[in-house]
Amino acid sequence: MRGDGVNLREKPSLSAAVLTTFPEGKVVDNLGCRQAEGRDWCDVQPLGGGPRGFVAAELLKPAVSPDGAVARGDDTSALRAGEGDFDATGTMPCAMAQGQPMGTCPFGVARAGGGDATVVVTRQDGRKRALFFRMGKAIGADTSQADGNPAFSSSKEADLYTIRVGNERYEFPEAVIFGG
Repeated sequence: MRGDGVNLREKPSLSAAVLTTFPEGKVVDNLGCRQAEGRDWCDVQPLGGGPRGFVAAELLKPAVSPDGAVARGDDTSALRAGEGDFDATGTMPCAMAQGQPMGTCPFGVARAGGGDATVVVTRQDGRKRALFFRMGKAIGADTSQADGNPAFSSSKEADLYTIRVGNERYEFPEAVIFGG
């Protein structure tokens, strides 16, 4: 986003209620643009979730992922991963319980470019866990009520991601997400 204090509006209009104000540089998903009141307005939502509304298109600029790419088009990585259509496969360090030493888990990754990717890990018990990335940022996992809706967290030091889903722990280099 360009400018200090970009207003997110309820509707594509300067007279619409302001839902929140974003700081300059806030990364948002552009969900489509349309014309209203003689200008282009884009339907946006913060990356990873949050309030959804409209911002004047001239206040947006393309986000650049950590590898320098500008993502274009739809992120099809989750669909491809669900079909087993992976760009790369391998093994990664993993643990399934608190305090358990790291073992190894097979994985496959489907990439959509610009750091958008879905990593499917086969856990030590044979079940699968999907991890979702947008612009190189870990944004979630395929948790459900059936497995207790475990908490998701992630960190990255240098080029190493550490992802936690409840007591599960996964570690892998950023090359899994970006290739290389």
